[in-house]
Amino acid sequence: MEQEGELTFAATPQQRTSPRAAAAEAAAPSWADVPDNILVRVSAFLRCRAVRGVGRPLPPLPPLLPWLIFPNTETPTFYSPITRRYHRLRLLPHDVRAARFCGSGDGGWLVLAFGSRNGYALYNLDNGERIPLPPGFRTARNAQFPLVVRAATLSGAPSPDTPYMVAAIVLAASGNIAAFWSPGSESWFSPGGLRRMRPQDVIFFNGGFISVGANEGVITFWPVHGPQGNVSFALVDYDMQLREDYAEDLVFVQGHGMMNRYLVGSRGRLLMVVRYIYDDGTLTLRVFGLLVTAPATADVPRPRATWVNLGQELDGQMLFLGRGCSRSFEVADYEGFQDSMIYYLDEEHMVSGPLHGDRRLYSFTDTGRYDMDEVATAPWPEGLYPTTSDNAPPTWWLH
Repeated sequence: MEQEGELTFAATPQQRTSPRAAAAEAAAPSWADVPDNILVRVSAFLRCRAVRGVGRPLPPLPPLLPWLIFPNTETPTFYSPITRRYHRLRLLPHDVRAARFCGSGDGGWLVLAFGSRNGYALYNLDNGERIPLPPGFRTARNAQFPLVVRAATLSGAPSPDTPYMVAAIVLAASGNIAAFWSPGSESWFSPGGLRRMRPQDVIFFNGGFISVGANEGVITFWPVHGPQGNVSFALVDYDMQLREDYAEDLVFVQGHGMMNRYLVGSRGRLLMVVRYIYDDGTLTLRVFGLLVTAPATADVPRPRATWVNLGQELDGQMLFLGRGCSRSFEVADYEGFQDSMIYYLDEEHMVSGPLHGDRRLYSFTDTGRYDMDEVATAPWPEGLYPTTSDNAPPTWWLH
């Protein structure tokens, strides 16, 4: 309203708000107002019991089965039992291809013989690492001899942080003996006094090296590492009792048969597999377990032991045989494999006649598998594989 000489304003009425409505206006925005892309992003971080149950850590995978290596100076190959496929070893250096494979160890390690001039070495198939090994053997009286490594094994994968050793069956001074090497040693060495044993196999089992002889006697070498890196051994020479049918096996040998013995650890127990070979072919295999008892008398401190026949089954296991590198596996962990099956290599036979100069051909024809349930051998692996090698018998690639 206007009046002369002054202006007046009428007050605009204010809308009254209840305390509850005011609180609602001040409240956080509704989830309904949040853009869809933000809701999707936030939901990715939510946790629920169902998701946690599905996402629990899976049980550890079973160990890889050994791969079968077919050595050759030109075209070395390997076979995977799980995939049942053959693969070329294309990246091996030439001197490794030409070397003789003497043994295998976990982690992809091989013991190689490069010839009398170049000696021996550990070689890793996974990364190409090499560790030189000496070419000579030192007796307990410090006499030096050249040697030939026939079979070898490792106490574990070489590591600068963990002590390890190599054990081997070697030909030295006109006889087969067990010999050892540890990092820093300038030659192979042996505790001595073991020539009578005529070792056929050696493995590392439960903290010690165990060797079995042609007479099926067993000796355990427990390595003791000194503060200066020196190594000594505590020996256990068992008082072996001949198994009941040992005499029958002697008749088999006298009839021009051959018996090879392999050691393998199985569920904490030491097994011996005896392979019977006649006319360049494997006839059968038998499995024995070592039974150790107390000494016969107080005057004989040596523990008494004997080999017990395990019959025709391995109770859910399968074996992969090789001198110094035999392994056992649980069949239930691997699809498509059969219980009580033993896989073996042709480690003995050579084809008559020279190949190139002094080189001889090694035969793979007696590589196969043995079904303990059916008491029968069969060729293995499947498919076409090399039947000969110009430098070495087949061996296992351990993982």
